[in-house]
Amino acid sequence: MNSRPGPGISESLQPRGSVAGPAAAQARRRSSKPSNQPYHVKQEDCIDPTLESERWSVDETTGKSRALPNIRAKPAPLEGTNETTRPPPRGRPQLFFTNVPTNAFDMHTQSPASQSTPTGMNLPVPPRPGLSLPGDAAQQRRMIPGGTGVKTEVATKPLPSEAPAPAVVFSGGRTADLFVWTGNQPEDTLSEALVKGGISNKPQIMNETNTARPSLWSNLKNKSGLSTLSTLFVAVLEKRQTCGRLTAPNTFKPPPRLTLRDSTRETWLHDLANPTVSLRRLSRTIPHGVTGKVLLEQCLNKSIPIPRAIWLAKCVGINEMRSHKRKGQASTMTSGTITWVRGWTGAVEQFLDSIVSTIGQQAWKPRITYAIQLATHLYKEHLLEDEHYLDWLLKNLESSSQERLFIWLLLVSVYWADITSVRRRGKRLSEILLSHDSMIRSDDEKARSPIQGFLESTIVKLLITSPVCFLSPSKWNAHGTSIRAIASNHCLPQLDRLVANLNRRNNRLRVPSEQSKQITYDMTQQVVHILDSIDYTFSVSVESLAVECMQRIPDTRKLISIVLHWTSSLHRTGPHRVYIATRLLRRWSYLGVDVDDAILACLHSMDSNRSLDPQNIFRVVAELVRSKTFALGKYMQWLIATGSTGQIYDLTSPAAWPLRLIVEIPLTGTPEPVLNLRRTLLRGTNYSADSEDASLDEAEWALQQQLPGLFGDVYPSGHAISINASTLSPTVRLELGIWLRSRVHASCQNVDRVSTKDPSVELSGPVCTITARDFQFIRSYLEEFGDFSILADVIGIVSASLDSAVLASACDALQYNHKTFGAIGALKPLVEKLARKYTSIRNIRFLERDFLAGLAELAQTTHTEGYLMQSLTYDLGRQDFKGSLAACSPVSDTMADAIHASSIDADDEIDRILSSGTSMDHQIMTRVFEKIAFSIETLSTTNFDNLQNWFHRLRSFDENTFDKLVTEWIESLVTTFRNPVLKVALPPLVVSGCMPLRRFVSISNRCISKLKEADPPAGSKMSTDILDVVLPPSNLHGPCQSSMLYRYRLRQLQLSEDRESGILSIVQHLIACSSSLQAHEDQAQVTNILSSIRLHRVLMCMTVSNYEWVSLHLYSGETNSVEQPPLMGNLLQSLLDPTNHLRLPSGSLDQQIVRVVDSCDAFTLPFARLEIQRLFIAGATVTNDAADAISEALLDSVKAAVEKDESPWLELVSGLSAPIKSKICDYAEREILNASSFLLSPGTLDLNQSSIGEDPFRLKYVRIVDSTVSEVSKENHNFVLGAIVERLRGAADALNRVDDYMKQSSHPEQVPEILNSIHWWLDSLLHLCIVHDSVPWHRNESPVQAALLWGLRTLFTHPVVQKYSALVEQIFDVAVLLSDSLSDESRARLAQLNTAKPADDARCSFIFGGTRINDAWLGLSKPIVSSSSQHQPQSALLPQSQQHSNQSTSPSTFQRSVSQQHQQQLGQHLVQPRGYPQYPQYPQQQQKLPPQVQRSFVAGGQAQQQNQIQQTQAVAQHRNPQSSSSHQSRPTAITSSQTGKGSFTKHEKVDIKILPFAIKSWEILPENGGNSIANDTAINLSLFGARKV
Repeated sequence: MNSRPGPGISESLQPRGSVAGPAAAQARRRSSKPSNQPYHVKQEDCIDPTLESERWSVDETTGKSRALPNIRAKPAPLEGTNETTRPPPRGRPQLFFTNVPTNAFDMHTQSPASQSTPTGMNLPVPPRPGLSLPGDAAQQRRMIPGGTGVKTEVATKPLPSEAPAPAVVFSGGRTADLFVWTGNQPEDTLSEALVKGGISNKPQIMNETNTARPSLWSNLKNKSGLSTLSTLFVAVLEKRQTCGRLTAPNTFKPPPRLTLRDSTRETWLHDLANPTVSLRRLSRTIPHGVTGKVLLEQCLNKSIPIPRAIWLAKCVGINEMRSHKRKGQASTMTSGTITWVRGWTGAVEQFLDSIVSTIGQQAWKPRITYAIQLATHLYKEHLLEDEHYLDWLLKNLESSSQERLFIWLLLVSVYWADITSVRRRGKRLSEILLSHDSMIRSDDEKARSPIQGFLESTIVKLLITSPVCFLSPSKWNAHGTSIRAIASNHCLPQLDRLVANLNRRNNRLRVPSEQSKQITYDMTQQVVHILDSIDYTFSVSVESLAVECMQRIPDTRKLISIVLHWTSSLHRTGPHRVYIATRLLRRWSYLGVDVDDAILACLHSMDSNRSLDPQNIFRVVAELVRSKTFALGKYMQWLIATGSTGQIYDLTSPAAWPLRLIVEIPLTGTPEPVLNLRRTLLRGTNYSADSEDASLDEAEWALQQQLPGLFGDVYPSGHAISINASTLSPTVRLELGIWLRSRVHASCQNVDRVSTKDPSVELSGPVCTITARDFQFIRSYLEEFGDFSILADVIGIVSASLDSAVLASACDALQYNHKTFGAIGALKPLVEKLARKYTSIRNIRFLERDFLAGLAELAQTTHTEGYLMQSLTYDLGRQDFKGSLAACSPVSDTMADAIHASSIDADDEIDRILSSGTSMDHQIMTRVFEKIAFSIETLSTTNFDNLQNWFHRLRSFDENTFDKLVTEWIESLVTTFRNPVLKVALPPLVVSGCMPLRRFVSISNRCISKLKEADPPAGSKMSTDILDVVLPPSNLHGPCQSSMLYRYRLRQLQLSEDRESGILSIVQHLIACSSSLQAHEDQAQVTNILSSIRLHRVLMCMTVSNYEWVSLHLYSGETNSVEQPPLMGNLLQSLLDPTNHLRLPSGSLDQQIVRVVDSCDAFTLPFARLEIQRLFIAGATVTNDAADAISEALLDSVKAAVEKDESPWLELVSGLSAPIKSKICDYAEREILNASSFLLSPGTLDLNQSSIGEDPFRLKYVRIVDSTVSEVSKENHNFVLGAIVERLRGAADALNRVDDYMKQSSHPEQVPEILNSIHWWLDSLLHLCIVHDSVPWHRNESPVQAALLWGLRTLFTHPVVQKYSALVEQIFDVAVLLSDSLSDESRARLAQLNTAKPADDARCSFIFGGTRINDAWLGLSKPIVSSSSQHQPQSALLPQSQQHSNQSTSPSTFQRSVSQQHQQQLGQHLVQPRGYPQYPQYPQQQQKLPPQVQRSFVAGGQAQQQNQIQQTQAVAQHRNPQSSSSHQSRPTAITSSQTGKGSFTKHEKVDIKILPFAIKSWEILPENGGNSIANDTAINLSLFGARKV
C-alpha cells in the first residue's frame, strides 16, 4: 500500500523512501493561483477509507507544514510512464476522483504505457456532489500516493457541519439536480440490466384507462347540475381555506440570555462571526449585557456577518421588550416597549453618527460600509422607529458640513423611497438640499466642486421623481432661482418643463404679498405705474417702454389718452413728463399709429376734466411740431373743415383749445403758407400775430442788454431790462429759446493751438468762449421757459469751453434737471462729453474744485464707470493737498500776536489767517469762526461769495471742532427765530459740504420737539421758518451769487426727493402746533406755507413714490390723536382736489367718503387713500354712530364701484386701514359663499344648466379678498373654512350625480353643463383655502382643517374629476399646501381613514403619511355565529373599527370615528413596523388564537365528515356574498349536536371575518432557538396567500 500525504502537505516535506520511481524526487511546485471556491467552504480531499489512520497521523506529525497552504506538490506520474507523456487535462472529473484520466478523448490519445494502471492502487470514494465544481486543474487539490507509513492510531474528531457549496451551473444558467449520496440509490445496486442499459430518470407514464365522466355526467346533465357543480367547487374552496389556516398555538420562545464571563462572551461573539458555527448552537445561550450601541460596535469590530448581526439584535430586542413587560404593569406595557424601541433607535443613530465622524481615518471605508449596511438592514427589517430615524437623517443632512455632506447624501439615497413618499419629509429634504446648494454657490463661485455636482444630481433626481416636494409658494422666489440655475447645468429637456410647471403651480398657490398687492389688475393703473417708476439715472429706452405699454393696452388711442393724461395731470409734477410723452408718441407714430387723431380726442375730453393742465399737452404738440411729427398744416385744414374756429374769441377758455393749440407751437421752420393761414385763423380772436412779433423783438432786445459778453456792449448807458416770462406767449418763449441757442453756437471759435503742460503736445479744435455769467443767465431763462430740449443743445455747445466755471455750471444744470434730460435722452451723451472735456483739460492745467466736485456728483448719479470716479477722487484729493502745502507754519504760532492786537474786522484779514498755516488750535478756530458768524449775522461782509471757501478751509483744520461749532451756531439761530440769517448762512455751509442739509433738518426737528411742549405757537413759527429754508424755491434770489444759490437749490431738491429727509416730521410738528394759534398773522403764515406749491410738489412726489411712508409719518403722534387739527384736512384735500371742484369741505364726512371714492382714478389713487384714512380718524372724534356711518358709506361706495368697475376700487381697498379692510374682506367672502350656495343642495341641481354665477363677478370679489385677507378675523376664518367644507361635500355629491348620469346616458362622452359651473366655483373656493392658509392663526389647528383636507381628498380622487387634469392638479396642490400645517395627531387620523378606503392612491399616502402594508395579504379569521332564529344586525357584531370603516366618513364625523381607538392604538402603532395597522380588539401580545376560532374549525370539520352533501347544500343556501373593502366575509353552516335527555341539531349561520394580521418583525428568526419540535423547516408565509381565491 502506498502512503499519501495529508491535505495541504507539500511533497517535498515528506520522506522519499517509499516513492516509486526516480522521477518522484523531481516534483515541481504547483502554482499558487487562488481558489474559486467561497471562503467559508473548506476544501477537503476524499481518499480511501483504509488510509484514514495514516492521514490523521501524518496531520499530527506535520502540523507546522500546514502554515504553507500555497506550497503544494505536483503528483508523481504513474509507473511505466515517461517524461514526454502528455500532461493530464485540466479540470476535475464530474463523478470520480482519481489520478487516471477519465476523459474519453484523453484516454485514446495517451500511449499504451500510460494507459496501464498499477494493480496495487486503491480507488477513492466519489467526492461529494457539492464539491464537484468545474475549475482549473492547478486550483484543485489532488491526493498523491506516498507518505511516511502507518502511524499509531489516534482518536478521530468528527467533522463540523458545513454549509453546502453552490451547485454546478451549466450553460444557460441551469443547475444539476443533486441529492445527498447515501449508497442506497438504485444506481448503486449493480445488475446485469443496469450495466447494459444504464440508469434513467424518466418517469413512466401510464395511459389513463378510467375516467370520472360516467359517474359525474348523470348528476350534471340535469337541471340542477350547474348548481351542484357550483356547490362542489364552493365546498372545495372552503376546504382549502380551512386547511390553509394556522390553528396551532404559538410556541415561539426567544433564545435565553445568560451572564457570561468576558472571555466566554468574546468566544461566543467570535463564534457568531464564524459562518461555520450554526446559529442553533449559539442560540442556546445569548450573552447578557450586549445591547444598544455596544452590540453594534461588537458586530462591527468582530466583522459579524450582517444576517447574524440582525439575528443577534432580534434576540436581544425580544428579551429586552419582554423584560420591560414583566417589570411594568399592564397599562405601561406598551409605553415601556415604545421607550425601549426609541432608545434602541437612538443607539443605532449614535452608532452611525460615531462611525461617520471617523471619515478620513485609517480603514474608514470598510467600517462605514458595514455600518451603513447594518443600519439599512435594521431599517428594512422594521426593527427601528422609522419616523424618528428618518427625521434624524434629515436633521444630520441639514446640519452637515461640506466635508461630510456626501456621506449624508449617500444615506439619504438609501432611504430615498421612504423619505420622498411623504410630503412632510419630502418638503424638508428639498429645502435642505437647496439650502446646501445656495451655500456652496456662495462659498465657491469659480470652480465647480465634486460635492456640488453630487448635490445637484440629487436635486435633479428629486425634481424628476417627486417634483411635488418643491411645492413651497412662500419660498419659491429663492428656491426657483436655484432650481433654474441647476437645470441650466444639466442638458435634460424634461427639466425645463418641470421647472416651468413648478413655477406655474407655486405661483398659483402663492398668496399676494404686501408688495404684490400693489400690483394692480387694472391695465390703466399698470401703465401709470410704469410711467411713474421710470429710472432716469440710466438711459431710458423708449422702444422697450413703448412696447411694454402696448402690451398692457393694445388700444393705441386709449393708450395715448392715458399717457397724455399722465403728462397733464395736476397730481404729478416735473417737466420730464412732457418729453417722455413726446418720445413715446414719436415712437408710436413711427410704428404707424395715428397720433394726431388720438391727440385731438384727448384735447376734446379735457373740457370736463378739471384735474388736467392742458398746457403740458400743448407743449407735447409743440415738441412734435418741432420734430415734424405733428402735421400743423393738416391740422389747420381740419379746423377750417370742421368749423372749430367759429364764435371763438377768448383763447383762454377751455372750449377754445382748437385755436389755442396754434398759438402754443414754434414758428421756426414752418412754411410760409402755413404761417399765413395761422395768421388768418387768429384774426377773429383776442390774440394778434402782429403783437406776437413785437413781443418777440422786445424780448430779444432785453436779452441783448443782459448778456453783454455774448452780444457786446450794445447800450452802455442804459439799464438792463428784466423779462417776465409769464407775460410772454408760448410761441414767443419757444422762439427765444431757438434764438439763444443760435447765439451760443455763434460764440464758438476754432482754436489752432492750445498749450498744454507738455510742450511737445498741442491741442486744437472748436472752443466755446461764453462766460460763466452769460451761461447762467441763459440757463435760468431756458429753465423758466421750460424749453429743456434747447437747454440740452446749449449744454452740449458750452461743453467745448475751457472755462472751469462754465463747465461747473453745466454740470449743475445736468444734475438739477437730470430727470428731464434723461427723458429727452441727452443725459448720458452730455455726461460723456463733459467727461471727455475733463480728460482733455486735465492735460493742460489743474482744474478748479467746483468743476471736479460737480462732475463727480454727476458721474455718481448717472452710474458712470469707475475709472472716471477714481480720477476725480484723485484730483479732488490733490486739490486739497495743494492748498495745505501753501502754508508754512501753524496759525497759532504766526498769528497769536495779531489776534490779541487786532479785532480782526476785515475780510482780507480772515483770508490771511486761513491761508497762513497748516494747523489751528481750538481757541483760534473758535475766534475765527465767531468772526465769520458775526459778519454773516450783521450782514457786514461785502464778499458773500467767499463764505463757501472760508467754511471749507476752516473745517479742514479740525473737522470735529468745526462741526461742533456749526451745530451750536445753527441751533442758536433756529431757537432765536433768525430766519434771514439762516437764509444767508445755510447756502454756503451746505454747498461747501460743511453741513449736509439733512443734518440741518435733524437739528431743527430736535429743537422743535423741545419747544412745542412748552410753547406750541413758538414751535409752529419755528416749523414754518424751517420749511421756508429747506423747501426748493421757484426762483433764485438772495445776496449770494447765482451759482451758489443754484447748487443750494439742487441740495433742496435732493432733500425733497429723500423720503427719510425729515420734512414730513416738520410738517407733522407744524400741523400739531397749529391748533393752539390765536393770532391771525400766525395762522395766515401757517396756511400760506401749507398751501404753497413748494410743499405740494414735495408731498406729491413722496406720496406717488411711497404712499405707505407718507401715511405712516403724517398719521403718527399728535396728528393721529382724537382731536385732529383741521389743517391736516385742508392740506390733504388740496392735494386730492387742487382746483376744489369736488367741494369736499362743504359736505359731511360720509358725503366726503362717497365723493372721494367716485372721483378716484389711476392718478388720484394715493391721495384718495390718504383722504379716506383722514376721514376715518376724524370720524372717531365725533361719536360711534358717525364712525359706523362712515364705514357703511365706504362699503356702499366700494360695492357700487365694484359693480360699475370704473374706479380703481381694488387698489383703493388695499390701502385702507385694518378694521375697514376686515369688514370689506368679510363682505367679499360672504358674497362668494352666497353665490356658491347652490352646492349645498346638490340633489336639486339641473345637470344641463349652462352656468351658475358670472365669472367676472367671481373674479372681482376674489381680488378683494386677496387685497384684504391679512385682516381676516379669527371668527370669520373658522366660519369661512366651515362653509367651504360644506360646499366641497355638496360638490362631491353633485359629482356623484353626474357620474350616475353619465353611466346611464346613451352618450357617456357628453359632459353635463353643470360641470363648468362646479369647476368655476371650485376654483374660487380653492383660492379661499389658499388665502386663509396664510393667516397667522391658521397654524393653530382648527377643528375644520382636517375636515377640509378630507373633503379635498374626496374631490381629487373622484372619477369624474379625473377627466380634468388641471383641476385635479389644483385640488391636489391645495391639499398638499394645507397638509403642511396639519398636526401629527390629525394626520394619523386621516391616514387611518385613508387606509379604510378601497382605493390605494399614492397621492393620499403622500399627503397623509400612510405607507403600503407589506403583510396585508396575511389575515386573522374570526367566525361570527348567528342563530337562524335570531336576527342580530351584522354591524353589531363587527369590531368598532370595522363599523366606522363602513360608515360615512364625512369630515364632520370623522374625528369621532377615530378618536375612540386612537388613544388605545397610538402606543402599539409606534412599536409595530411601519404601515401595519393595529386592532386593539385582538392584542398582539396574545400567543394563541381565539378559542372560538379553533372550535369553529374543528366543528366545521366534523360536520363535513358526517354528511358532506347536506353540508355543502347548507353552505350554498346560507352563503352571504356581501363583502367590504376592509374585511372579507365567508359564511359557513355549522351543525352542533348535544346529547342529553333528547338530542337535536341546530343549524347556525357562520360569517368568517378576515381581519388584517400584522407580523411581529422582532419574532421572525431563522432559528427556532433550540426548541425541538416536530417540524422546524422554514416555510414561506406567502403560501397562505391562497386564501385570497
